[in-house]
Amino acid sequence: MTEEARPRWLSVINFLLIKVAWVACVVGGTLPGALVIALMFGLCFYQGRWQRERRFVVGLALLGLILDSIWIQLGILDFGSGSLQLGNLALAPLWIILLWVAVGLSLFEALGFFVRRPLLGAVIVGAAAPLSYSTGAQFGAVVIPSTAMLMVIALVWVLVFGLVFELARRAQQTAEL
Repeated sequence: MTEEARPRWLSVINFLLIKVAWVACVVGGTLPGALVIALMFGLCFYQGRWQRERRFVVGLALLGLILDSIWIQLGILDFGSGSLQLGNLALAPLWIILLWVAVGLSLFEALGFFVRRPLLGAVIVGAAAPLSYSTGAQFGAVVIPSTAMLMVIALVWVLVFGLVFELARRAQQTAEL
């Protein structure tokens, strides 16, 4: 389905699904989160977006695994017993990796405004990062040792999402040629 032929309500559904995915993953954990992500994948395939977006979905899943795992190792975040264990190494829980997948599945839909404005998107997403993690902490999904740690996350998110949105913008421009 081309961008022009795609009904606007599909973007609205994607926007709602990323919000539901956050709640399902943070409050419910891996299984509820996986069910919502499955719906998001279904929508992505139905819209014919998978070919364009698959590298962003996979890339963001890997990036999320790496970033959140590094933050565990540095003591910036603590997911407690939810962390995956690889020997003595604590890795990011599956539910948070699913959230990164949800971002990838929303990059050109719910987050498309930011793809067209990478710098603005980076600043807004970076500013939202502390709120997202601290809300997750209120639900008991993560422990954040200090407010300073949230500022580290915010700064990293500004840099990461500035790059992600810029790469997505370039991919979108290339696809339109």
